[in-house]
Amino acid sequence: MKRDAVAVTETTPEGLAALIYHIAHSASQGQLDPEFVRKLGKRVDKELEAMEAGGKMNATDKKQLLHAVQTLHTTTDVEEGARLTRALERLRDHDARAALPPAQ
Repeated sequence: MKRDAVAVTETTPEGLAALIYHIAHSASQGQLDPEFVRKLGKRVDKELEAMEAGGKMNATDKKQLLHAVQTLHTTTDVEEGARLTRALERLRDHDARAALPPAQ
């Protein structure tokens, strides 16, 4: 059985920026788990470093990608903060109910 040759692909700055913005938008809509998004952000950071090391970006590409990455990290931080705030509110609500005298 003969195997087909696999096409080699390369990440482009435009493609990576589009992906980052898409992930950030989905995260801001609550469609992705914040921890998953944080892990994706770390992977994106590594890809960006590899692109910088390989000299694959011009100044415009670099500026666009840095903005996209900052947007992703900010969105992740906001979503994590909102999640922690909701957890804190649940704890406070639980504590307030526990402090009430029992119903008779």
